[in-house]
Amino acid sequence: MTLAKLLMITYVSRPGGRLPKFDHSESTDFPRLVLIHGTVGRAPVKQIFPRSYMTGKLNPGLLISLIVLLFASGCAQVPVNMEQQEFRQAEEETGTPAQPEVKTPQPQKAPAGQSAKDLAIVRRVITEKELRRLAEKDPNLEFYRCLEILSRLNKKDKEYIREDMKHKRPIAVPKNFSAYINWSPLPGSLTGTGRLPKLILVVKDIPFLGWYKNGKLVGDTYVCIGKMNTWTKRGIYRVNAKDRTHMSTYPNAYGTPSFMPWALHVYDRVWIHAGDVIGPNCSHGCINVPVAYADKLYNWADIGTAVVITESLRDLGRDIKTAQAEIEPNKAPRVGGI
Repeated sequence: MTLAKLLMITYVSRPGGRLPKFDHSESTDFPRLVLIHGTVGRAPVKQIFPRSYMTGKLNPGLLISLIVLLFASGCAQVPVNMEQQEFRQAEEETGTPAQPEVKTPQPQKAPAGQSAKDLAIVRRVITEKELRRLAEKDPNLEFYRCLEILSRLNKKDKEYIREDMKHKRPIAVPKNFSAYINWSPLPGSLTGTGRLPKLILVVKDIPFLGWYKNGKLVGDTYVCIGKMNTWTKRGIYRVNAKDRTHMSTYPNAYGTPSFMPWALHVYDRVWIHAGDVIGPNCSHGCINVPVAYADKLYNWADIGTAVVITESLRDLGRDIKTAQAEIEPNKAPRVGGI
C-alpha cells in the first residue's frame, strides 16, 4: 500500500500531472486512481494536499517530507480483502458471480425413488442467466419452473426470489433442479383419513400447505404463517366460512384494511387467504397463500372441510388420529390446541 501511495505522488508531481475531478465517474482512469491513492492514517490523500498541489508541480522539498510521512504512517488500517478480489476476478472471467464455499443445509427427506443426494441443496447466489442456461440444457427446466422451485425451497414469492437474485443475496438452491420438478415436502397420501373426505393440512415448521381428497394429495404450496410461532396455533379446525373478497381487521402499510381475497375462515381472526409471501413467517397469524394457488384452494374447499395445523411432519400421525376422533360429519370440532 505504501508503494501505491508513492506511485500516486509521483503521478501528481509530474509536470502537468492532473487528477480527474471527483464527479467524473464516467472517467476510465478515475476508479484506478481511487484504488491507488490509499490513505495517510485515516484521511484520504486528496484532503491532505491543497487543490493547487493536485494540479501543479510539487516542491521537491515538500515531496521528500511527504515520502517520510507516508513511510511513518504505514499501510491503511483497513486491509484489502484478497479473497473478495479473487471472487471479483473469477466473476469477470466467467460472467457469473463466484461464491465462497458454504455449508450445505440438510435437504428434506427424499421421497420414494429419490436419494438424499439428488435433493441436496446449497445456500449461494444464483443469477437469472444461470436459470436460462438450465432451460437450454433441459426443456423441462423452463425459466419460470425453476423460479417456482426456488420459491418452494425458500418459501417466498417469485418476485422476491428475483429481487434476491438481482441483489446477489444467497438463497437455497438445489444442486439438481431436475430432482425438484415434481418435489413436495408433504406426503403424497395420508392413512387413517377415511372419515375426512377432504382435509387441508398445514405443517408449521416447513411451512407448507396441502389439500387432500380421500387421503390423496390434490395440491400443495409453500405458505407464510405467523411471525411468532404461537400466532398460528396448532389444532384441529374446520372451514367455518368462505369470503372471496374478505377485508382484514388489521391495517396495511397505508393504514387501510388489508385485502384478503379467496379467504377461508379457520378460527378467531385466522384465515387462509391469498397474500404476499415474503418468507416463511410474515403474518399476524393468518396463513398466506400465493395468489396462483389461493383461488384453486378456495374453489376446492367447502364449508366444513377439516383443517389440521400441525407443528411438524413428526406430529402428523398423532394429529390425524385426533382429527378422526374429534371431527364427525356435520359436527363442529373442538377448536384450539391439541
